[in-house]
Amino acid sequence: MNATVTTRWRERRISAATVGVVVYEAGSTAPDARTLVLLHGLGHWTQAAWDALVPLLDPQWRIVAFDLPGFGRSEKPAARYDSRFFGQVVASVLDQTAPGAFVLCGHSLGGYIAANYAAAHRERVEALILIAPAGFLRAARFVYALVGSQLARWLFTPHPGRELVNRTLNRSVRDPASIAPAIREMALALAAESNVRRAFAAVYTGAVADFRDAPRLHAWFRTYTGPALIIWGRHDAFIPVKALAAACTVYPQAEALVCDRSGHLPMVEEAPLVAAAIARFLSR
Repeated sequence: MNATVTTRWRERRISAATVGVVVYEAGSTAPDARTLVLLHGLGHWTQAAWDALVPLLDPQWRIVAFDLPGFGRSEKPAARYDSRFFGQVVASVLDQTAPGAFVLCGHSLGGYIAANYAAAHRERVEALILIAPAGFLRAARFVYALVGSQLARWLFTPHPGRELVNRTLNRSVRDPASIAPAIREMALALAAESNVRRAFAAVYTGAVADFRDAPRLHAWFRTYTGPALIIWGRHDAFIPVKALAAACTVYPQAEALVCDRSGHLPMVEEAPLVAAAIARFLSR
């Protein structure tokens, strides 16, 4: 395959379901290259989530990532930020950027969105990779009712200070040194934007509400029966690794990897290990 290969992001802006979305591509530009799509998590953005991993992936792959609506450099509309909203925007982005079959990888909230997409578009997803995905942690219904209430909107809307932003970032990893100073400054700048905070709060009153009915949600996810790889950090303080058992019950065909030196961001803290696992998985 003759291809132009680069590890630098190629950036463009598109309109997806009337929302402006910033799309990033890396790797091969060959028209017949296999495609890997990356979906970041809540409060993250493309570079923070994937910059450590992408240079370690096979350069013959075409890598497509984008900032989810409400985060990063994509538009941040006053929307519900529920499953339907994310589903419409993501489907539109992928119809424009990856019209054929592709491998889909999602982290945290992006893992939940990826699982939803794989169930709804089984013919498009040739393999599914979930990294600490949301939606699999078993909790009492009242817990999800509480975090999905207007209380969450009230809690997440105020402007957080530098100390709170740094404390949250530190809690996302096992080793705080794994988060680059530039990422910390970008996180602080984004947290200062009222529309980012509004989107963050709206996810809790929108998408998280779906977690209340776990049996229905997991039955829906289970309709995807293709190859799956599930990756989790052993020291995840946001979505504990115990949720891996539920994810493997939903996807009994899945391969699983627990990263012993990671928190919620194994693709940042143990990028070589995650890249090698993805390479083995995709080679099969």
